[in-house]
Amino acid sequence: MTCIRVKWGGKMELVERKNWGQSIVGRILADDIISSSGYILLRKGVILTHWHFPILENHLIEEVLIEEKMEAPVHKQLEKIFSNKRDILESYQESLIEIKKMFHEAISREVPTLQQFMKPFSPLLHKVLKGPNIFLELRHIKGHDEYTYRHSINVGLMAATIGKILHFTHENTIKLGEIGFLHDIGKMKISLQILNKQESLSIKEFEEVKNHTIYGKQMLEDMQRADQKIIEGALLHHERLDGSGYPLKLVKEQIPFFVQILSVADTYDAISSERVYRDKFSPFEALNELIKDVYRGKLNGEIVFPFVKHILDGYIGKEVMLTDGRRGVIVQLYIEEIYRPLIKISDQFVDLRKDRQIQIKEVLLTANHLVF
Repeated sequence: MTCIRVKWGGKMELVERKNWGQSIVGRILADDIISSSGYILLRKGVILTHWHFPILENHLIEEVLIEEKMEAPVHKQLEKIFSNKRDILESYQESLIEIKKMFHEAISREVPTLQQFMKPFSPLLHKVLKGPNIFLELRHIKGHDEYTYRHSINVGLMAATIGKILHFTHENTIKLGEIGFLHDIGKMKISLQILNKQESLSIKEFEEVKNHTIYGKQMLEDMQRADQKIIEGALLHHERLDGSGYPLKLVKEQIPFFVQILSVADTYDAISSERVYRDKFSPFEALNELIKDVYRGKLNGEIVFPFVKHILDGYIGKEVMLTDGRRGVIVQLYIEEIYRPLIKISDQFVDLRKDRQIQIKEVLLTANHLVF
């Protein structure tokens, strides 16, 4: 591909590849760029850089719609984007500190009220639903000893995001976030020695951990203003469509749809997070496990596939570290093997579907490759 049609303000210009830098770098994309397979390659509002050229070339994109004028220089636009993300991540850390404090107080003294629980989480939830996607950044918040607290926040944010993807009303999306945030409240009744144990749990210990669903139901029933959906979320989030879950071994339609959403968020965060007994999966491995659970009959594909597509849309253009130590940029994803995308390394392309000795080790956080 040697030329691209650039449109702005009703005008059209045919721009040669060698002049792309002058014509489109620093300009704001006015519409999503979609691949032939339906993936969002670049989102409306992204500031185009040289890093995006391989994406345009590899996908044979022939036309780019850009805004007529930039409202601010590139560095100002980027500064605003990163400022928004910093604000959300700072709120996340503040919520984490408060939630950790409440867990410890509940173990040593008394369980906080529902209002006390929601106080540090609600502002964060509203910011995330209004702001940029921060799930890639959340994966880089380390500390397996804080997994229980981070998991509660993450599942709340992810459940709400799924609600938004599925076009729930704003009120129901917020409710999903609250249900997700409180789903593991019963773990307050489990010893931290068991929750943070680095070795395999004994049968007795594992049964005690499973009891967190019962404990959560009991705790929420004792709280004022805890509605039935929040209680059901705590009790049923480990149920699976094939009846293999716990504690009631419900099947299919017996499990409320909002709980099925909770199960997807819970599963994804659990397998993509660093744990005391294992390293975290790559995001692609984690998404692949979700898809496997659909085909195993455990999770609902009507929830999983839109969620997977939403997550994957955010990874095109991101820099990755491969298991052989090389770094490259994701330029194309394949739904049949989502964890084996096409990678551009310098001036060559590596198709991980063909080179099966190499995998993605980690997605890297670098300003040049963040696509909003």
